[in-house]
Amino acid sequence: MKRLLKLLPTVTVPALLLCAAMQPRGAKPLYTVDIAVTDDGYVLTADKGSSELSMIDRDGAKQAAWSFERKPTGVIVKGGDAYVTSSYEEGYISKIDLGERSIVYTRPTGMGACAPVANADGSIIYVCNRYKATVSEVDARTGDVLRTERVLREPCAAALSSDGRYLYVNNFLPAGRADEDYVAAAVSIIDCDNFKKIKDIKLSNGSNALHGIACSPDGRYVFVSHNLGRFQVPTSQLQQGWMNTNAVSAIDAEKQELVGSMLMDESDRGAGGIWDVACNGEYLVASHSGTHEISIVDYRAMIERLAAYPAPEKLDYDLYFMRDIRRRMDVAGNGPRKMALKDGKIYLPTYFSDTLNIIDLATREAEIISCNPMREESAADTGERAFNDAAHCYQNWQSCNGCHPSDGRTDGMNWDLMNDGIGNPKNCKSMLYCFQTPKCMISGIRDSAALAVRAGYKFIQFFDIPEQTAQCVDEYLRTLEPLPSPYLVDGRLSDKARAGRKVFEKHGCAECHSGPYYTDMKMHRIGDDIEFEEGWDTPTLCETWRTAPYLFDGRAATMEDVFLVHKHGIEGKISQKDAEALAEYVNSL
Repeated sequence: MKRLLKLLPTVTVPALLLCAAMQPRGAKPLYTVDIAVTDDGYVLTADKGSSELSMIDRDGAKQAAWSFERKPTGVIVKGGDAYVTSSYEEGYISKIDLGERSIVYTRPTGMGACAPVANADGSIIYVCNRYKATVSEVDARTGDVLRTERVLREPCAAALSSDGRYLYVNNFLPAGRADEDYVAAAVSIIDCDNFKKIKDIKLSNGSNALHGIACSPDGRYVFVSHNLGRFQVPTSQLQQGWMNTNAVSAIDAEKQELVGSMLMDESDRGAGGIWDVACNGEYLVASHSGTHEISIVDYRAMIERLAAYPAPEKLDYDLYFMRDIRRRMDVAGNGPRKMALKDGKIYLPTYFSDTLNIIDLATREAEIISCNPMREESAADTGERAFNDAAHCYQNWQSCNGCHPSDGRTDGMNWDLMNDGIGNPKNCKSMLYCFQTPKCMISGIRDSAALAVRAGYKFIQFFDIPEQTAQCVDEYLRTLEPLPSPYLVDGRLSDKARAGRKVFEKHGCAECHSGPYYTDMKMHRIGDDIEFEEGWDTPTLCETWRTAPYLFDGRAATMEDVFLVHKHGIEGKISQKDAEALAEYVNSL
């Protein structure tokens, strides 16, 4: 199913149905997480919902499909082959011979394998192992891992310099404490000759959720798309249009330094949910998953303006930088995320609509292909779409995903939340098990997750969400499940973690962290700097490994710091060995 449009309309899907009645009767959503285009014009989509890689032609007809045991996370094409990453408890790289339409091999790389990148001659594939915090160099012919290097935190995207010398890697979240004046995620640089990390480039203050990365064809710049949180102001500021903003940062490739962060928002209209970025030397393109559009920027004009900018360190506060050199263009569907740029065209699937937009950047004409005409949503599917939709926010600055990126988890930052009192910044909590472990929020201000959902829309996004939609968001949050910890060995506690379990018992940690969710669901006062009389809500320890930094204000960068530096729940002394073992156990839960 295909149609041609000159101007693309914003597609609004009605959400005012009772969620109890919204059970899918047709096809399940595809949830396309990545896309690639072959030299002969076929489109490859990595579909999480179906656990397939699909090959479709320009009419939308499926020509081939390959199923995977684990959910696909990324795809690239090099020559006549496709390379697909997939992951759950372990991560893999698979090679597909597109001519023979057969899987050549599947090899392990590391948990969270994603974002494959090929070198110029296709002999090497680089894979980000997101939950191992590593990047692997893979022999494309055999699938063998040649070398692996550690980066900072959740590497989720990478780009190779034009000369093939350096690999630039996005670290999804900040690594370190959250109670400092400067908190930002970084881009790591790996020297491909010796495959060693040589530098971490911190982006502008508040940078988190680094999604897209691209190198300019001339090799001068590296561009990174990311959220830019104004964590130093209370959330009430959003009423004036300023909290989470959406940026593309420019890195000088020769100097390996940050030039500045260019805002994609406008003074009275946000560009919520920035996701991917691409550049062909004529245009720079960014996708906005929350506002269902793309930004098409005149690349040369942008570079000239950037070079002449008087104070690049202040660029991230300039909402007028993109004026007259950028066009915002609506796309068909909901939730544009990953995209492929080839021969002057953007290939852009929509995550929540299963439509494919093929946009000619010169003419702005678009082909719209329905990839899943029988698609139907469950209540949870509808809730996930609403959770990521910036239309449910004053002036479209953000969605719930803005503070809870990557399936309702945490952005690793402190926020001064209007809905539980101004003047007490607290670390952003993961929403995993929020319905199973009331009260909610660190201050326990909400008796249930349902109340927290509605208060979040009302007091943080300044939006009156329909009750039917709120019920769907509830259903989505109930479906969140923890990933298995990368600290486990063959699905079991390591020897060190088993020793840590004994330390856990010795120090009485289970008095507060008990039961299947490792929380007694009560308020406790631990320490002398508690701002609320009842103390803080006891968080679940499930998936702790994923939710750094720790304690109510993110003052502990690591779990070892929780016990060694801050003595959380520890009476008397604890040895370095015991603290490390205890941290290993908690990180294994």
